[in-house]
Order: sequence, then structure tokens, then C-alpha cells
Amino acid sequence: MGLQFLLLGALFLSPQGGDFLGDGWSAALVAIIYLLATTVLLFAGVALRPSLRVSPIPLEGAPLIKHGIYRWFRHPMYLSVALYGIGMTLDRANALSLILLIGLVATLVTKARFEDQLLRERHADALIYQSEVPGIFGRSSKNA
Repeated sequence: MGLQFLLLGALFLSPQGGDFLGDGWSAALVAIIYLLATTVLLFAGVALRPSLRVSPIPLEGAPLIKHGIYRWFRHPMYLSVALYGIGMTLDRANALSLILLIGLVATLVTKARFEDQLLRERHADALIYQSEVPGIFGRSSKNA
């Protein structure tokens, strides 16, 4: 979890690059990505409210959340973090930002797999849910 925030911070502090699409297109695209990331994060927070926590380890006795945005994405919080990272990478447009984004995505995918495993251990219907609902980038769980 700390690695995720470290990578996001490094992305935020990485040096600015050029306007990769020219004529202000990158600024508009980045704004749209940030808006989408914020929207996903807010919907996830509302749906996850009874079980919300920063750690990927589910709260003891918490239900398996399958409503709201969780009907369409298993890990919308991780998706929103990835979108923020993509936005920052496009905004900075440099090799360092791309490397940091790759690290961030790898961290999020690893956390999602870990969380999926814990949910399967705690909830009898988690395997079915994971096989039906896409993960961070549209793939179903490897173990589903």
C-alpha cells in the first residue's frame, strides 16, 4: 500500500515534459481522465462505505460488495488510482513518468490479486463474482 502512494507521489513530483499531442489536446485529455478517475473514486467510496478501508485486507465480517460500481468493476478504487497515474504520466510526458506508471500499475494489479484471494477465502460467492465482473483492466481473475 505504501508503494502505491510512493509511486503516485513520485509521479506527481516528476518533471514536466512537453505537450505530447500539441495544441493543448493533452491538457484537455488529462482533465477528462482526472474527472473520470474522481467520478469512479466517488462511486466506489459510496458503494464501499460499510467496508471502506485503505488496506487491501477486507474488514472482518464485512459483506462482499457487489452493488453500485462494483457491479461493473471489481476494484474501482484501484482503477481510479491507475487513471490518476495515467493522467499524471500524460501530463508529464517523460520516460521517468512512464516507468513510474508501469510500477504503479504492477503494484495495483498485485494488490487486486491479493485482495481477490482474501475475498475468496472469506466469501463463498466471491469466485462466481470474480469470474463475472472484470478486474482493473477488464480481465477476469486469473484464479476465477
